Amino acid sequence: ENARFRVYIREKNWNPNIYTTATTTTDTEIIEKAYYKVSRATDNLEVIAFGTGSADHTRLSYDSQGGYFDLDMTLLEKDYQYEISFLYYVNGVYHEQPQTFNFRVE
Repeated sequence: ENARFRVYIREKNWNPNIYTTATTTTDTEIIEKAYYKVSRATDNLEVIAFGTGSADHTRLSYDSQGGYFDLDMTLLEKDYQYEISFLYYVNGVYHEQPQTFNFRVE
């Protein structure tokens, strides 16, 4: 199965007021060079490394709704928890996001 992961990015320290929250949908920022990495949570085994080289194989695609990537779930073992990490290339510098996002394969 191929799963599509959507990535919504907003400005740091974004703090909407009650009117903004009640009347609008959240706008997403688009970072043209964003990459993902998948690791197994139990032993930090890197299953899919950041693809920042010439192939760009883990670079996120994007459309009007924001960034996304498709992941072939058959690459992952059942009954394990995995972490997704993100890396952004902004102004000529790579920045890895300190937070990770977890999911489990059933």
